[in-house]
Amino acid sequence: MTVLGKIEQICRYPVKGMQGEEMNEVFTGFGGVMGDRVYGIINAAGEKGFPWFTARDDEDFMLYRPRFKSGNNCVPGDLAEFEGISPGIHPLYPEVDQFAVEVESPEGEIFDIESPAFNEHMSDRFEVSLKAHHSAQKSQVDCRPLSLISQQTCDQLSSELDINIDHRRFRPNFLINWSNGEGYYENSLIGKRLKIGERCEITFLERDPRCKMITLDPDTGDGTPKILKHIILTHEGYAGVYGAVLVEGVIKEGDEISLV
Repeated sequence: MTVLGKIEQICRYPVKGMQGEEMNEVFTGFGGVMGDRVYGIINAAGEKGFPWFTARDDEDFMLYRPRFKSGNNCVPGDLAEFEGISPGIHPLYPEVDQFAVEVESPEGEIFDIESPAFNEHMSDRFEVSLKAHHSAQKSQVDCRPLSLISQQTCDQLSSELDINIDHRRFRPNFLINWSNGEGYYENSLIGKRLKIGERCEITFLERDPRCKMITLDPDTGDGTPKILKHIILTHEGYAGVYGAVLVEGVIKEGDEISLV
């Protein structure tokens, strides 16, 4: 197999649209990164087909910091035993309570995301009726299970715009470092089968169409609209790729990415 690059960084987002957290390793299943976007915030007055309230609606939303109460390391229990039976055996996921989340507000107040107090706080702050929605172990992604972008793509955009483009703007599960140093190289791998680390295999399904979220500074929520405008005019509105999992497994920071 040809080694194309490596995993530079891993991120998961316990609550859709809020701050993410960096991980050293994650179990990556058919539904995506375990623990990723297991909660979302629903706008009672939102579109039925897309009811989520995110930083696209109010930039301050991005400043909330969720975390798992259990310190969930995102690896199913007894994983080695399942993997020892046969390749591709689906492991038993942790119990639902292992995915319990608390959220820290920008002011430092901490809420149990399941509590009425949290729903009331969010509704009061954003002046719309909001409530947390829990999907247990299933990720509530916009489209596909995985999102990926390369550091080289971010570097190319930084050069084109003459500003530093932080990869966190794109909220990827995996930041990739390509060996060939080419920006947008991930686009050339659409439809290819890739192996990451010892076991996991994925495929890149399609380019990732971008929206207002990439204009928001991940630390402050401040907007830079010219980033999205540039990507629309220069790269047809795409940056990064969506992926799907073909063989489940643990992905670790530094794992090599090979073309199968």
